[in-house]
Amino acid sequence: MSDDPRTRLRRRLGADARVGLARVWARAKQIVTTDPTNSDDDDRIVDAAAERELARHAGELKGGVAKVAQLIAYTGRGAPDELRALWDAAPAAASAAIAQVIEAELGAPPERLFATWDPVPIAAASLGQVHAATDADGRALAVKVQYPDIAEALTADVASDGFVRRLAGLPLGAALSPSALAVIRAAIVGELDYRAEAAALERAAAAWAGDPVIAIPWVDRARSSRRVLTMERAPGLPLAELPGGDRALHAEVALAIVRFAWGSPLCHGFFNADPNPGNYLVAPGDRQGGEPTRVWFLDFGCTVELDDALAASDRAIWHGILDDDPFTGAEKFRMALSATGLLRKTSSLSTVIHRDWERAVAAPFRSTEAFAWDRAYASELTTATRDVLAAGGLELPPALALLWRQRMGVASVLGMLEPRAPFRRALAETLGTGRKALR
Repeated sequence: MSDDPRTRLRRRLGADARVGLARVWARAKQIVTTDPTNSDDDDRIVDAAAERELARHAGELKGGVAKVAQLIAYTGRGAPDELRALWDAAPAAASAAIAQVIEAELGAPPERLFATWDPVPIAAASLGQVHAATDADGRALAVKVQYPDIAEALTADVASDGFVRRLAGLPLGAALSPSALAVIRAAIVGELDYRAEAAALERAAAAWAGDPVIAIPWVDRARSSRRVLTMERAPGLPLAELPGGDRALHAEVALAIVRFAWGSPLCHGFFNADPNPGNYLVAPGDRQGGEPTRVWFLDFGCTVELDDALAASDRAIWHGILDDDPFTGAEKFRMALSATGLLRKTSSLSTVIHRDWERAVAAPFRSTEAFAWDRAYASELTTATRDVLAAGGLELPPALALLWRQRMGVASVLGMLEPRAPFRRALAETLGTGRKALR
């Protein structure tokens, strides 16, 4: 008789836990094996020792466990360096095992496929690691290679509904229906097909072609397959390494992220549902020479299509927020929420709770002045969303679950940058709402 998904997951998680760390590891396991609740105390790892133990095991086990740890690292409070390292610095797989994957996929070892090949990875994350290479023309390449046997591990991880709720992120996970969980599960498993990611990269590059700030790597199709993705090697610094004192740079980066995160679904019909901080690189510009900063968007494994009707309804939400008249704007906003299926028609929702959520969602885009998108605001948005979902006033239709997962994740990433920037203007220019909204 086969084990149920939770039993298999717990066996995988607990396979190498040491007796001396049993209490700490048990607490770390709880974050990825139980359904989330509406309690802050229950829904976060309660001490740094447990977080470090989770990071150690997540890095070794990779797959869905590492994805949960990554999510905690940028949406949680006070996550230690061990968890933050999982964004792009998880323990690497052996170079021989990676070479075997490349040869199995592309028919030759990496030393024959590339002019130069570095067996030491430049980044390693939940499903694969990235190696530096060059082609015969000397162009710098980044070669993303899937870990051996990771497909089986990830599939086992996401068999548990509680696990998928964790991957959806708090507070959204607790509110998801079985059909919404199925959409998220399918999207996560879909990340295993690098051919789909190559197509998503090309679509994003076409959508944002010519933008002076937003940059997408080109794909080398001849050296890409289901488990190998070869693309342009993007230059720049990860978000965590941006100079803390350069607040103007933080603002430039944040505006680019907002334009991409809102513009891709609302103007181009697709979005990247995984805003992990490790998925950006920043090449600072030369302000004196007039060279713009470039923000590279790297990981498109979890890319989702948004149909035209839903995109139109969702645009109406943000048009309502941008409306100069607060009364008509609020009415447009609520009508759009209803049209997308987010607003329940009947509920015992507290007006105060709903207004708190509306205010939190709209705050960066209502202000005609530069808005401080700091950790306090990101936390306020999370709390307001948790409360309105718990009160039963909002629901997340399957088609929107990943979109709002993306937005909540972006809010947390921007909270890390703590920028002060004119987000209202950026959104208005992206959506083309006209002069009145630009004030």
